[in-house]
Amino acid sequence: MTETIYKSFIFYCSPAGTTRHAARVIERKLKSCNREVTVCELGKNEKHLVQVLRNLAETEGKVSIFIGSPVYSSHALPLIMDLIDRLPAKNQGYAVPFATWGGATSGLALEEMGAALVTRGYGVIAAAKVLAVHSLMWQLEEPVGFGHPDVADDRLFEDLVEAVEKNLGLPEPLPLLPASLEYQPRPMAEEMLKLNLQIARGILPQRTVNQEVCTQCGECAVQCPVAALTLTPWPEFAENCILCFNCMRLCPENAIEADLTAIYDRVRERAQASLEGEPSQIYLP
Repeated sequence: MTETIYKSFIFYCSPAGTTRHAARVIERKLKSCNREVTVCELGKNEKHLVQVLRNLAETEGKVSIFIGSPVYSSHALPLIMDLIDRLPAKNQGYAVPFATWGGATSGLALEEMGAALVTRGYGVIAAAKVLAVHSLMWQLEEPVGFGHPDVADDRLFEDLVEAVEKNLGLPEPLPLLPASLEYQPRPMAEEMLKLNLQIARGILPQRTVNQEVCTQCGECAVQCPVAALTLTPWPEFAENCILCFNCMRLCPENAIEADLTAIYDRVRERAQASLEGEPSQIYLP
């Protein structure tokens, strides 16, 4: 029997690096299955994204698309949802959303990504969430999610790819039921729907630039995952800032300052009250 040949695409955004780690595990596993894989990290290089989307549009036959996002304010990042809206129509396009979350809640990210992909005409055939170290707790010795993703989490993504490969080998791949991703209790889901990054801006501590130590080196702008930071001449944050605090975490002079102490307590409280069940999990038909 002749093996079915198809291409795979991986799209992701990864401010803290954990979603990138997951994407690389998926890429390695796909390549071990002799699949042609195209990877696109979102946020900085619009030209490359346009080229990848054109490649996807011109690819004939069956394609698999893995789309990964960290969970921010209970949702996938806006640029991930925007990417889904830009996906070209495909008669045989099959999608696998995946999310990394920092122990407080995985929110509605998978549910909303899955629904958007179906609306776009893609068959959602699997999904995954994986626990990761909370990105705002880098200053602590034992942050929530400490040690994750770990070897077991990597194996989970390898299992995901194996299951997707098997499913895509069927004449008609089996779809993942939407209810599989509606795992948050509905009252909690209603509250999560009210959250967004704009609200988070009013909750998270304000960043200030210490002009006495800032050297205007521009490293903060280089490290911004969504190109939301400019020097004029001091660092300024645009409206598309996703509040990842990379600018603060990676500033070589520690010139960008904020007191995150209150956030630590809030994250711990939400983690203890979490009803997530398994912190890392794959969802299959």
